[in-house]
Amino acid sequence: MNKAVITLGKKASVIAAMALLAATTSAIPANAAVKPGDRCKKAGKTIKIKGDEYLCAKNPRYAKSKRVWVWVGCIEANTLYTESVTRLETLKAGLATATAKLDELVKEVPEAEIKAKDYDAKIAATQIKLTAAKASYEENLAKGAAYEKATNQWKNAVASYERAIAGFTRAAKSLRDKAEDVSAQQKRLDIQNQTIAASEVEIKSNLKGRNQACQKGL
Repeated sequence: MNKAVITLGKKASVIAAMALLAATTSAIPANAAVKPGDRCKKAGKTIKIKGDEYLCAKNPRYAKSKRVWVWVGCIEANTLYTESVTRLETLKAGLATATAKLDELVKEVPEAEIKAKDYDAKIAATQIKLTAAKASYEENLAKGAAYEKATNQWKNAVASYERAIAGFTRAAKSLRDKAEDVSAQQKRLDIQNQTIAASEVEIKSNLKGRNQACQKGL
């Protein structure tokens, strides 16, 4: 009888110990042993470590990084950094194109001014002809119906000279507008340069933030 009791007692103790072990083990989180920066296998998998989310990925701060548990804040900070770098590249490409166009426009200005002066001379010469044509028109108009044909001819001449002067004036203005375009485009380039300078400051700030967020063990 005593042996049976003893045997039963031992079995009960073993069962109780196993139950306690199982209960203790189940109370330990599956990721309790995982630390930030530990190696991982499945890219893109996420886990929680001390309440923060971590992603299985290469740490973007380190060139030769292998897949480890990286804080998602690091990934987000790196996205901000890479996007700012891309924006700067786009801004610089736009600046290069605009600068090339401005250089071409600057080269055209002196020749354009010479052509504009040629039109000025044509305007002056045509204005003299217009004044004479108006005088002839008024003279023939005053002579009455007998001079109707001549009057109409001079009237048409006046209209023709006026159209010519208007055309020469538009052409001269268009040529001289190139100088104004140079000034306007230079102002736009100045703004682009300021934007690029601000973008470079932003990149430095984003890089610093990325490096802080992607420290090993964070």
